[in-house]
Amino acid sequence: MRPSSHRHRTAASRTPRSWSRSQSGSWLASQAKRPRSSAGTSTPTPIGPSADPGHSALDHTEVLAIVEGRFTHRLSRNVVSSASDQPLKTPGKRAKHRPRKSTVLIVLNLAIVLLVGGGTAAYGALSQTVTLTVDGKSQNIRTFGGTVADVLEDHAVTVRPGDRVNKAVTSGLSDGDTIEVAYAKPITLTLDGKKSTRTVYDRTVDDALGSLGVAQASGSYVSAERSTVIPRAGTTLVVSTPKALTIIADGKKKTVTTTTPKVAGVLKEAGVSVDKDDEVKPAQDAYVTADDKVRVVRIKKITKNQMIALKHETVVRKDADALVGETEVVREGRNGKARQRVELVYADGKLRKKAVVSSDPVAKPVAKIVSRGTKRPPIADTDGGDGGGGGGSATGNTVWDKIAQCESGGNWSINTGNGYYGGLQFSAATWKSVGGPGLPHQNSREVQIKYAKILQARSGWGQWGCAGARFN
Repeated sequence: MRPSSHRHRTAASRTPRSWSRSQSGSWLASQAKRPRSSAGTSTPTPIGPSADPGHSALDHTEVLAIVEGRFTHRLSRNVVSSASDQPLKTPGKRAKHRPRKSTVLIVLNLAIVLLVGGGTAAYGALSQTVTLTVDGKSQNIRTFGGTVADVLEDHAVTVRPGDRVNKAVTSGLSDGDTIEVAYAKPITLTLDGKKSTRTVYDRTVDDALGSLGVAQASGSYVSAERSTVIPRAGTTLVVSTPKALTIIADGKKKTVTTTTPKVAGVLKEAGVSVDKDDEVKPAQDAYVTADDKVRVVRIKKITKNQMIALKHETVVRKDADALVGETEVVREGRNGKARQRVELVYADGKLRKKAVVSSDPVAKPVAKIVSRGTKRPPIADTDGGDGGGGGGSATGNTVWDKIAQCESGGNWSINTGNGYYGGLQFSAATWKSVGGPGLPHQNSREVQIKYAKILQARSGWGQWGCAGARFN
């Protein structure tokens, strides 16, 4: 079997650059407490730390005690207990070689003790004690590292952009130093309906709210437990402090004080129920703010069937044989009927909208057909005479001649330049409204009288200021 001291030497050679106090203490204690006994001999003094803090050393008496214990333990298995109890045997080959093996073991054990003692002393002399705090959690460690970066690397601490380290990572270390690493954590904070994105370096929700200066009024709503540890990736927090709101529903106003963050929760808390058709402003998933007014409009939808009239259209056909302005109804129109399914939408009892869901015709409408003349009347002779064209005066003695005499001095071709034309002083718009071609003064006396009769039949004698002249 391999000596147990060899296993301890191998473990010592693998000592890491940085140990915590608990790790190093456990290892040294295991070395000090290993049993070293022999028959009839005293127990050797264990290896322990020296009086100098942070260092361990071996006293020469400890070394002798260990060697003595190892040697005595090995010899005790071969020593004859009493000459009178057993016959003296002639020593064989094995007996001859036993002293040499014991001597080798003594030398080997002495080398192991010196190695362990020297390693322990070197560990204490070369290592340093520092306090490492990462995201609010602290631990005391022993390290052989020379810089802050060494310690962070040994403990798998990765520093990202935005994180805070109280020392430059390249700075050296001294015994008793403190290294603090605070992670940058993005926080989406909604405080009383107002959203913002912030960065905190705190471990818990409670500490983060304190750093953000959020006043934590009694009874305030917080979306997470205050003791919750904020992950490095960040989190979302909603804080709602007590606030007064007005709820308007069913024709009534109600004022409530609440810490509930969203409209839906406020309505539920106030005992106001809503269905899928009701309108709520602000929306139910919206955050509330102080002095908000929450309105609930009751929506009721009714579907019913009804019979409606389908209006007929009017079709106009051109008639080249009839004069311009002449019309004739060829066929009278007739409305149709349709059966409709309609949806009526009421908001708080008032009809807001009527929508046709479907329509089935029962009787098709019949279009009205009207014939309209397009033939231009002949232009009167401008040489005078009864035609009255050109600049001639009226030659007749009809009421129209009397009116023309009053209106234009009987000049049927006059253009006064004031927007009125011809013997009867038509405006262009009025002339067009009765179907007159061109402008009045461009037509004969007879044509002007024709359309004057149409206008008189439609609107009466009041269209002419000189209508009274017809009685002259």
